[in-house]
Amino acid sequence: MRQSISLLIFFAFQPLSGFSQTIHHPVISDAVSHRGIPYATIKVLNKPDGTYADSLGRFEIITDANDSLLVTCVGYQSKIVVPQRDTIFLDPVVVNLGEVKVRSKKSKEYAIGLADSKRSGIYQFRGNIHIEHAIMIKISGSFTYYRIKGVRFNSLHRNGISLVRLHIYKQNNAGMPGEELLPEDVIINKEKESNDQIDLSRFNMILNDRVLFVGVENIQLNVVSNPSKDECIGFGFTFEEKQHLTYFRTLRDPTYKWRPSGNENKKSANPFNLMVSLIID
Repeated sequence: MRQSISLLIFFAFQPLSGFSQTIHHPVISDAVSHRGIPYATIKVLNKPDGTYADSLGRFEIITDANDSLLVTCVGYQSKIVVPQRDTIFLDPVVVNLGEVKVRSKKSKEYAIGLADSKRSGIYQFRGNIHIEHAIMIKISGSFTYYRIKGVRFNSLHRNGISLVRLHIYKQNNAGMPGEELLPEDVIINKEKESNDQIDLSRFNMILNDRVLFVGVENIQLNVVSNPSKDECIGFGFTFEEKQHLTYFRTLRDPTYKWRPSGNENKKSANPFNLMVSLIID
């Protein structure tokens, strides 16, 4: 009997291999320049865990023995890795930015989207929920080809502490945000002008897609433990549009899939939509 009790005590204090966890401190680097990639997204596959790299490409994450990581960043090819290496290298994406067209006169600009709609409220990125919203922008067939000149937001506290990243996606076969079109990271807080607009003309993105998505992703929420409302950038939302155009995803979702944004305001029967417009010419 004493021997059985001793064995039970011995095994009770032994680590279980199936539940062993490891803390990793890798660096995400450019495969060509070997420089750290700021604010890359790291998602533990099939688990509600994930994080973001810092401004030097460093991050910390706790994983189990059989976990894999999905590492993504604007301007780089996504990669699935086993989290047992010191440096994770991402290959830059070669993006075709379209043919350069010389015009004899200034072309007319058009704002397509909901930035000028009646505002129903402000959505602010606060707390520790890493979340991204993307709104569908439908472009009329009267524009055979068009150039994305910029993005305009209805926003508040544009210089907030929490950093927010801009995305522009093509629509995939499932009708959701798909291929990223931006060739490099655009941090909204750093590039937004006084008129709530970001100039993207330097990328010369000439397209003929009928549907695009504009996304806003919060990537740095732990700068302060409990930021006040005045320290967090906010985006206007509207219930004026009756169509469901805005979708979201979060690193806490094990499947990391896009889902329709819920109706946060129970007083309105219309869907929640971000107030964002594409500026094209």
